Amino acid sequence: MKKAIAALAAALLCLSGLAGCGAPEAKPEPAPIAVLAAMNMEAKHLIARMENPKVFKLAGKKYTRGRIGDAEIVLHQCGMGLEKADAGARALMENFRPGVMVLFGMSGGIVPEVELYETVVATAVYPAWIENGEAISTDEALAAFAADILDGERSTAIATGNKMTWRQKDYDRIANACGAAAVDQESYAVAKAAEAAGVPLLIIRSMSDTYDNSSLLGFFKYGPVSAEKAAREAETVIRKLAERE
Repeated sequence: MKKAIAALAAALLCLSGLAGCGAPEAKPEPAPIAVLAAMNMEAKHLIARMENPKVFKLAGKKYTRGRIGDAEIVLHQCGMGLEKADAGARALMENFRPGVMVLFGMSGGIVPEVELYETVVATAVYPAWIENGEAISTDEALAAFAADILDGERSTAIATGNKMTWRQKDYDRIANACGAAAVDQESYAVAKAAEAAGVPLLIIRSMSDTYDNSSLLGFFKYGPVSAEKAAREAETVIRKLAERE
């Protein structure tokens, strides 16, 4: 008798929502453009450029939805590293079914000719310190479109590894192996997830350190300016993407 009463009480609590048994989260509306950034330092600048941004949570992840010009976007800050970037990219694509994925943020230049704060539009992503990895191309038409909009900026391959380095011998080894001009910790995971989902990917990176910068201090000194520039460049391209449709 006591067990029956307990079961009835639990059912009533569930129906009332007091026991945390609320209805499952509804699938959100699709978003034409999904945007990913690793750090708040990067994401906050693009959020500040959104019209009427709305923050919400879905399956434990936080998103910001709003407009940039005529473009409706949803942004997620995933955290640094391959695993977090993979999880963030997959969540965006599965939940919002975007027509385009944009990854933006900071990166490090690994060849002498790439300058501080220079923007790089990735044409391909190569693995560094990743076993059994193969190069993945970004969307050729998107990369060409962005490079044209960001007149004077560089289109090139970049490399992604699962660690940070400021050693020139590492830069030389990576650049000589694949021709990459910059390195980060997220692009390869995002490119792999986008390729698997069949979603066109655009990667925009601004240099927060350069080939001749051998100190972690440079990241903290130049990173905030680089993050703001990456967001500004991403905003410019996203506005034009909406006009192109």
